Amino acid sequence: MLLYVREKNTAASGFEERKRIGQNDWREEGEDSSNSSQIESFSWPLLNCESVLIGPNRLAHLKSTSSFASSGSAPFSATNSLGNSLSNGSIASNTSSDAEPHSLSNKENSTLNRVADAATNTSGGRKDANGQKAQQAGHSQGTNHLLQPEAVRVRQQTEKDRKLTDAEVLDELRRIVNQGNPLTKYEVKKQVGVGASGTVFVANKTGSSEVVAVKRMAFKSQPKKEMLLTEIKVMQQFKHPNLVNYIESFLVDTDDLWVVMDYLDGGNLTDVVVKTELDEGQIAAVLSECLKALNFLHNHSIVHRDIKSDNVLLGMNGEVKLTDMGFCAQIQPGSKRDTVVGTPYWMAPEILHKKKYNYKVDIWSLGIMALEMIDGEPPYLHETPLKAIYLIAQNGKPEIKKRDELSPDFVDFLDRCLVVNPDERADSDELLRHPFICRAKPLSSLVPYVKAVCELKAKEGK
Repeated sequence: MLLYVREKNTAASGFEERKRIGQNDWREEGEDSSNSSQIESFSWPLLNCESVLIGPNRLAHLKSTSSFASSGSAPFSATNSLGNSLSNGSIASNTSSDAEPHSLSNKENSTLNRVADAATNTSGGRKDANGQKAQQAGHSQGTNHLLQPEAVRVRQQTEKDRKLTDAEVLDELRRIVNQGNPLTKYEVKKQVGVGASGTVFVANKTGSSEVVAVKRMAFKSQPKKEMLLTEIKVMQQFKHPNLVNYIESFLVDTDDLWVVMDYLDGGNLTDVVVKTELDEGQIAAVLSECLKALNFLHNHSIVHRDIKSDNVLLGMNGEVKLTDMGFCAQIQPGSKRDTVVGTPYWMAPEILHKKKYNYKVDIWSLGIMALEMIDGEPPYLHETPLKAIYLIAQNGKPEIKKRDELSPDFVDFLDRCLVVNPDERADSDELLRHPFICRAKPLSSLVPYVKAVCELKAKEGK
């Protein structure tokens, strides 16, 4: 079988850009940002700037790494067969009900004001129904009358919106984890990765040949304890052949948290798309498996919100599984969310415009991941994450660089995923029946590519 290796200059640049993303963490206020660099400034006329919090080389409302909404980030080189589950650098806005608020630093406030001013200057200021600028409206009554002070009405916080305390999260976690000492049940073999929230190990179940992935975390030091609890609950409840499934968890001495999951020894899809070139049949095979997972989640009213190649894990037998439920949310039928969550380069325009959204944001991200498999990287990867957000919001649908080289079915599939208006965008049911997906090759066609990448990584000492 002929294996296509991606041109070295493309692969190298893609790898370096992904490494840059991982190293320039997106952290919450108060985290260590000593390795961050200053983001270049530019006007942001199309985004609701009042909802965007800007820090050193990051949005202040992000997870950690290069996706928005965690609490730390791991370098790209640290990704492993467990993937970035529970910490992979995604963004979560602090301006919506399902994100944790925090105060801004002086630098963040200053930068936010500059961007907001730029957006206001670009739009020319808001106008009322008579065409007069809003800032002039206050003078319509003259200055002869003094306004009487009015009592401030404080909005009451509902039980639904209340954030759990650390003690409450710990009590809830104790109710769902297994009792006992995991060291008597699992024999830890080797470390395969280190992330912002913990360390990943390969382990054997004692007395058997079953291999699992174990992520160990210091629970007390986790800045996003409630998000971690939510992820474990979702993984515990929803199981599917195309999801990296939760097996069990343990909490030792109230701090050493073990999360035991499926182990896939082929690494993540990112390694394959950066180092090799898949043909259309192989790309369709990967997308088909991801669509099965998304269809399952969406039918259970779950939106993933962080679809990207880093969160797709591969097995040595061609298995394809979706991982990292850290940003997932349950959306009741007919309802929508407005939290800014995800990884900048893969985020749907409606999220960036702070519009209400639903599960269709996963379909957009899947389309961007399809472009990754064609080009070896997502659009705007060489831009800073903040500028990429601006370009996505401004340009909408990205350019399909190799459109003339692709089959009509593949082009139509991309066009159905990358519709700016989510109401007109395809859903997972439609895409599973799409002619392009019907052309998917057997999963066994992926095996030589997965093995080749594993061998390349072994030679590189990674």
